[in-house]
Amino acid sequence: MTFAIVAGLLYLISKDGAAVKATGSNIFTAFDALFQKYAKQNGLDWKMLKAIAMNESGLGVAANGLEASVARGLANPNDVEGSKSSDGKSWGLMQVTVTTAKDFDSSATPQKLNDPEYSIRIAAEFIAWLTKQFPTSEPRYTEWVVKSYNQGRGNSAKERRGEIAGYAGVYWDRYLRNYAKI
Repeated sequence: MTFAIVAGLLYLISKDGAAVKATGSNIFTAFDALFQKYAKQNGLDWKMLKAIAMNESGLGVAANGLEASVARGLANPNDVEGSKSSDGKSWGLMQVTVTTAKDFDSSATPQKLNDPEYSIRIAAEFIAWLTKQFPTSEPRYTEWVVKSYNQGRGNSAKERRGEIAGYAGVYWDRYLRNYAKI
């Protein structure tokens, strides 16, 4: 919970209620131990988890938009309305929907998803499940897993088979840039 307090304090002390843009080894690395812990428990690359979180929420440190709503959720997990995504379906660092979270924890709530550790744990379990949905021998295996996090496993499977164009190309490109920053 100390991560939420640090992020919450950064949010609360920022100018005009906008989340601060943190750099260096503070908030940018504050969640690394959690990414490492849950990646290890689920047989994943921790940098994959972090790069996805950067895609999904910017780690809650940008000055506006979704990142600011994530910062609000970190500061006050009970602020469900103020911390939801623009489509109102996901919460937390990993922007997991309650429906998806309930596949891994029947007691999932938006408030729980606003907790960074819970969000990362559920996302890691979901990504571990996604890794089993595509053949590991596939040259674009990691791409399909990452895109599935964004566009859904079914759409990624259809894209892989050439049935649709898919819509997570920009997401994949941003993931690669984020991964390179870690």
